[in-house]
Amino acid sequence: MNVLRDLYQIQLADSERDAKIQRLAEVEASLVPSDDVARAKQAAVETEQSLAQLRIQLRDLELEISGLNNKLQANQDRLYSGRVRNPKELSNLQEEAAALRRRQSELEDQQLELMIAIEEDEAEFAERRARLLQIETTWREGQASLQAEKATLEAHLAELEQDLNQKRARLRAADLAMYDDLRSSLGGVGIALLKRGICQVCGTDVPTGAARAVARGEGLYYCPTCARLLYGG
Repeated sequence: MNVLRDLYQIQLADSERDAKIQRLAEVEASLVPSDDVARAKQAAVETEQSLAQLRIQLRDLELEISGLNNKLQANQDRLYSGRVRNPKELSNLQEEAAALRRRQSELEDQQLELMIAIEEDEAEFAERRARLLQIETTWREGQASLQAEKATLEAHLAELEQDLNQKRARLRAADLAMYDDLRSSLGGVGIALLKRGICQVCGTDVPTGAARAVARGEGLYYCPTCARLLYGG
């Protein structure tokens, strides 16, 4: 039957369109910011912020050390200037010098610790930036590929829609209504191809008489199991 042949061609086009619509939805869902990129960026930002804070602490510490060194130099200049002769005052200057040196040692230890921490953070930041760049590059390449696939799918869908409209325009409204009802009630596939007496959708062996009639295009026959309209090709 020519009508059945035409309906089967519509079925093929509908199935292809459904597959492309599903793939298009998957592609569009993938065209969003990557969680991997976001996590890698956040990790790099956190390390950068930690590094910036350490550098501020180091700068403040260096200023404190510089001020302390100035005090110690002033202390030593006065202590050895020969102008201070009072034993009590000399003793006070010596005690002050000792206290300044102790504080100097403490600050220099802190300075060394900060410099080590900064060096470690710099290495970690460089590693995380490199990782971020790698992830972003891979993501962008994937996005470019997905954008290209999206454009191709949209073009194919437009062609399919036009082809389907042309195919449907050649058939009677009653035949189309029957096909649409079958397709709607049977999960999008209303017509099943019959090959060697077997329904190609559910795998059922169709009775010989019905299979022969389908092969000759005589009347409408349905699969006894999945209830789809059989087409013999």
